[in-house]
Amino acid sequence: MSPDSPLFDPQINTEYMPSQRVPDAASYWEAWGPRSAAVRAEYPPQELSYGTGPRERLDVFEPTGTARATLLFIHGGYWVAFDKEDFSYVAPPLLGAGVRVAVVSYDLAPAVSLRQMVRQVRQAASFVSQRFGPLLVAGHSAGGHLAAMTHCTDWAAEGLPAPQLVGGIGISGLYDLGPLRHTEVQADLQLSAAEARALSPVHHPPSTGAPFVAALGELESAAFYWQADQLAAAWRGVASAPLPLPQRHHFDAPEDLLGLTLPLLP
Repeated sequence: MSPDSPLFDPQINTEYMPSQRVPDAASYWEAWGPRSAAVRAEYPPQELSYGTGPRERLDVFEPTGTARATLLFIHGGYWVAFDKEDFSYVAPPLLGAGVRVAVVSYDLAPAVSLRQMVRQVRQAASFVSQRFGPLLVAGHSAGGHLAAMTHCTDWAAEGLPAPQLVGGIGISGLYDLGPLRHTEVQADLQLSAAEARALSPVHHPPSTGAPFVAALGELESAAFYWQADQLAAAWRGVASAPLPLPQRHHFDAPEDLLGLTLPLLP
């Protein structure tokens, strides 16, 4: 969004732009690709298609022996950046704990709407659970939003088999999209007020009693704490209170995924 737009609010934008708050932020996301390429070389994944589109694909990393469960990881990037190849690096600690890891790609804005991305991730979750059984769904940042939208899906209305969800994890997730209409990501998302509400997890009850952990980097802005608070209030009894990850900021918070996953394993 142009700063000249009547919706744009520079203060809100700063709160929601970790790249403006984390020193040397680019060094973190620039390292994800090389780290992930090394992981794929050491642990070659199986690439599967959950749909017919070129980005409707996921990489499945298998642990040694029988998997305890499967975790579907949804990457962030404010719905406009990255893909599964950038986030293979999350797999090794989980594999060591006996967890199968599926890292998913989905289409990005402005090529498709956010509603279509939600549909794709729900389809991926259904596909993975149908194939592998009990499922945890975890996401970082925008991926946290998509993980939460999976947790509040009317599967019959979607025409998809319901996955066997045993837990969800949002890491620095976004659960009320209203404020994002006042940030620079609005230029690509083009959300109306009604769409922002319809695509906000806080406005939909969870469709499962499985726990959802609302974690975030301890060093995140107040806006991200507010997001986690909103989800905890809306999903009382299902979503956790905001869980700060000590000394983590927005871009290194996924490093703690294993510790968030272990308590949720069946």
